[in-house]
Amino acid sequence: MGLFRTFAVTAPFFFTIFAQTIVSNATPNKVIIIRHAEKVYGKNHLDQRGYERAAALPYYFSGNPLYNTPLPAHVFAAGLVETDSSVRPIETCSPIANHLKLSLNVGYKPEETAKLAKEILTNPKYDKANIIICWEHKNIRPLTIALGAEDPGFWNHDIFDLVYMLSYDKAEKPKLEKVLQKLIFGDRATFNDTPFPIPPAATKNVDQN
Repeated sequence: MGLFRTFAVTAPFFFTIFAQTIVSNATPNKVIIIRHAEKVYGKNHLDQRGYERAAALPYYFSGNPLYNTPLPAHVFAAGLVETDSSVRPIETCSPIANHLKLSLNVGYKPEETAKLAKEILTNPKYDKANIIICWEHKNIRPLTIALGAEDPGFWNHDIFDLVYMLSYDKAEKPKLEKVLQKLIFGDRATFNDTPFPIPPAATKNVDQN
């Protein structure tokens, strides 16, 4: 489509995203960004609540008119940095990909946000498609900006029930909407609600007797 997307953003906290120009040969319909589900703190896997969310997400995305027109055609999860690094995004998105009978793309590491954005905005196979991306919370902000949207602010460490939906129309800049999943017990009903409390890290082994 030959459009040029140019961004220059200075983030007020821990990073600066320098101006970059992406020649756009693809305009997705929607890019849907979530964080991995709830985790076992100090470990690389989901906790029980996280697995419950992961099991519910396929029906949430396939049955919700916000996301299913058309059905998502591509699913990304943050890849492994090392063999023993976090597999939480993969555990979260594998049920979604399986349900939709799609391959799960784990070819991009958490910090490779600009590289992933360039792939989505320049590869014609993503044109007019709905795309789901599951990432680590600290890299969702630069990913959202790299995809052309406004700065969403920092994703808090205790938030797991949120969706960033980027809608690409004829406008050069996608519209960013923040949507609460309202998916499992304890999820927030409004943005003013307190997030479900994070369980404390275990300090000793459970007595098996």
